Amino acid sequence: MRDQRRAGDSSALNASPAPSIDLALLRTIRRVTPGSAGPVVVGVDGSERAYDALTLAALLAAPEQRVLVTHVHPYGPMSNLLSSGEYESLVRDVTESAFLAVQETLASSLERELRLVSDATPAGGLQTVAADNGASLIVVGSSHRSGLGRVHPGSVTESVLSGAPVPVAVAPSGYARQGGELRRIGCGFDGSSESREALQWAVSAARVRDAEVVALSVHSPVAFGGVSTAPGLGYQSANDALRAGLEAKLRAAVESVDAGAKVSARTLDGDPVTLLRDASAELDLMVLGSRGFGPFRTLLLGSVSRAVVRDAACPVVAVPRRD
Repeated sequence: MRDQRRAGDSSALNASPAPSIDLALLRTIRRVTPGSAGPVVVGVDGSERAYDALTLAALLAAPEQRVLVTHVHPYGPMSNLLSSGEYESLVRDVTESAFLAVQETLASSLERELRLVSDATPAGGLQTVAADNGASLIVVGSSHRSGLGRVHPGSVTESVLSGAPVPVAVAPSGYARQGGELRRIGCGFDGSSESREALQWAVSAARVRDAEVVALSVHSPVAFGGVSTAPGLGYQSANDALRAGLEAKLRAAVESVDAGAKVSARTLDGDPVTLLRDASAELDLMVLGSRGFGPFRTLLLGSVSRAVVRDAACPVVAVPRRD
């Protein structure tokens, strides 16, 4: 059984003696214009992670976008086992905790809508809401085990990241208290089509916020890379050739973005996970692509992206590849 209720639909909640909620504040007026971006889906669970996710969603959502604040609960299958009053009380408690987070975090100028969804798993519920509503982004918080300012996704977040149909943004622990901003957006680039998709997403996000994008590529020297690749034509090691090829792809990708975008490029040498993780400390957002196989339009993180998501010091957006 799937239980979806619009914010403001209190017909199933009135019988509960639990504290009342000003549900009128959650009623929304649809004002999405034709061709505008799909809604932003935010996963909330009544914890501090919900505030982190809502804070990041408020920064990433464009003024005309709906924000679907979604709490996935497992109470649907219990409706036949509990009395109507007990079930309504459970759902009302969920509604109240989610609503308070919305009221305290999201500006009233944003089009906010609260969704209560009954699903066996939170990740499945969020992915279904995103797919059913043509969402452009899912935003979630990180694990409660992560240190302040670190992402370290928990099992729910990792499940959302696995197979999501749209980009997924993960807010670091304590992000709501830090007061986030978006002035400098980094993007990992390895020359693949997936990293070009990620760069385009980063540029689009930066353009509407007048932010700058730093495209970061990392060359990992290979063993025996000092051997010349072209005897008789001048010495160039295999590592030099690989680095030059990566830099050429990075320059071409940066030059291909729309004119007017503030994009710079850097090529680093060393371990990609370590260098991208360290770079995240100087960024307001890190954007990464998914790996180059698996279902189209779904996220399937590779080892580097997964490790960076786990250890980043700033919010991370993982972008699935297109068809």
